[in-house]
Amino acid sequence: MLNTLDVKLKDRKRIEIIDAAYALMLEKGYEDMGLQDIINNISATKGCIYYYFKSKKDIAAAVIEEIIKPFFESAWSSVYEFDDPIDGICRIIDDVYLNSADNLAKTGCPLGNLILELSAKDPTLSILTNEIMITWHDYINKAIRIAKTKKIVKQELNESSIANFIIASFEGCIMIAKSNHSKEVLKDCFSVLKEYLQLLKCSRYS
Repeated sequence: MLNTLDVKLKDRKRIEIIDAAYALMLEKGYEDMGLQDIINNISATKGCIYYYFKSKKDIAAAVIEEIIKPFFESAWSSVYEFDDPIDGICRIIDDVYLNSADNLAKTGCPLGNLILELSAKDPTLSILTNEIMITWHDYINKAIRIAKTKKIVKQELNESSIANFIIASFEGCIMIAKSNHSKEVLKDCFSVLKEYLQLLKCSRYS
């Protein structure tokens, strides 16, 4: 029977595999990442990899479920902590820039990258990324609905359509920044997105 230390060491190795895969997927993409790349990054054996995961797809699924999904949920669920949900969305955008601008300008959005790469190639992994998108949409959709209830934004707004547009704009900002390898481009694009969000407000809140 494994003692507690053995279990912790085994758990740590699994985490190392997932972390290495995440970094490699950002650098090379899912398709170009090989198991040997992971092995080289963490000085593991192929047997060690297969002890925890049956395939590269299983590793990618763990990356999505255990790194990307919690990040998005942690970041965007906080929108409900603000009295003004529109200001909350703007604050989240600011926080993303403050904490991740360099990485986003260099490697792009981890979720966006995977969606573009996998949407037509791997239905199983696409289901996982789509679930994150649905949750993300729901957070923003609910935030806009709360803002309508509080009469902060214009009542004629369609919250679902606005949520889709915000997500598309957010991802587009990151894609353009990555294309230009520039966090200044990201800053400018995010600024315009925040200006748009403020325009959703009723005049007394503008």
